[in-house]
Order: sequence, then structure tokens, then C-alpha cells
Amino acid sequence: KFEFSFGGDGFEVVWHKLDDKKLIGGSQGNSFRRSTNGGSSFTAATNGLSGDHPFVSKLANSQDNPDVLFTLSSAGVFRSGNFGASWILTPITEKWGGSTSLMDVDVSRANANIVWAGSGMANSGTLRNLQVSTNGGATFTPTNNYTDRILGGITKLATHPTEANTAYALFSFSGRPKILRTTNLGETWTDISGFGMGTTSSTGFPNVAVYCLYVRPDNTNIIWVGTEIGIVESTDNGLSWTLLDDFPNVSV
Repeated sequence: KFEFSFGGDGFEVVWHKLDDKKLIGGSQGNSFRRSTNGGSSFTAATNGLSGDHPFVSKLANSQDNPDVLFTLSSAGVFRSGNFGASWILTPITEKWGGSTSLMDVDVSRANANIVWAGSGMANSGTLRNLQVSTNGGATFTPTNNYTDRILGGITKLATHPTEANTAYALFSFSGRPKILRTTNLGETWTDISGFGMGTTSSTGFPNVAVYCLYVRPDNTNIIWVGTEIGIVESTDNGLSWTLLDDFPNVSV
């Protein structure tokens, strides 16, 4: 039996690691709905949310603490300790930049107390810096922006499975860096996609839109990046890149 549960454009879905009856998903504008009975029925999961919500709704949690969820809006980052039954706001005003369609929030795979959030890097106009929390989302601090090139809105955030202070900011601007990596909680960032000050990569990364990144836990030198033309792989921790030829050339 199938039942209609979500309207509009569907986005992220989170399934509880330890309780297979709990799942939550949403459509545009943080319209979240949750189930505690394996999907037999759903109820609204928006209690406590406020602000201007991004069109692309975001959800994040840690497998080490699956009841705790995070989402975000123009008001800041919201934390739920009861798998979306209610939300509590951590306001962010300094260099937050309001709501954009491609804001993101992500919990460190190595340390559930480290939470990343934001919409991009902009040093003029509406100031935007990525934000990091080291206390489980209770407070957030602006990180430093990458200044070698002008960037802007991110397409995604990602973290490292074993290095708690390492995170990745992904961009899709033509002829500019696609992947920035920090190893010190955002104090500094390095372009590992090889664009530097040029318009083409010196390390083999294609000049295409980038959507997601995954560092393999069994071998952290292997990084997979989902792009609009397939999966781009590094086997040397970002020093060089190749397009996987045994995977279809489709958007990932």
C-alpha cells in the first residue's frame, strides 16, 4: 500500500539509525513531516521553525546521535532533540546573509558536537561566512572566508569521517575553485580542485557543477565528488582527480 505523504518538491530524508520506525522528510520551504510508525502515517514536523525558509529544505543529523536533527533558515540554525517533534532556534546574525535557496547544514562525521552551516562566502554587499559550532549547535561562530578568488553561494557542505576539524565547501562557479577544504575549523581554506587563480584545473578536476562530496572511511585518501557529469575521484586525498569511467555520465 502506498500513501501520499509529501507535496511539492521533495528534498532530503533522514531515517533514524537505531529505530527503523522513525523517518522524516520534507518539501520546499522547510515543510517537514515525520513518521514514528515506519511510514504508515505522517505528521507535521515544523513546531518552532521561523524565519524565511530556503526553497531547498535541509536536514542533517549524526549516526552517533540520531534523535538530534538540524535545519536552518534566515533566522539561524534550528536543533531538534526529539527527531523533529519540535525545534529550538540558535539565532545567527553576524555574517549569516539571510536565506538563500542553497543554504546547507551538516554534522561532522567524526564528532557529533561539530556542526557546519551557511550559504556561502561573500566579503562585500551582504556579508556571508560559513559558520561552525563546536558545542552541538548551542552557539555558532563565523569562519574566515577564502580570499584568493571571489566566490559566493555554496552548493553543499561535507565533512571528514575521522578528522573532526576537517570540512569541505563545494561551489559551482565556472572557471573558479570547486572544492575548498579546511583542516582547522574554518580558520583557513585550501582549494583542492586545482583551479587556483586560473580558469582550468591543474589537477584534472572538470569545470562543471559540483553537488556533493564523500570521503571514504575505509580509505580516507579516496574522495568521491558528485558532479553534473558523474563521479570525480581522487585517490591521493585531493592532489589529482579523474572522472570514473565505470559510472554513468549523469548528474550525481
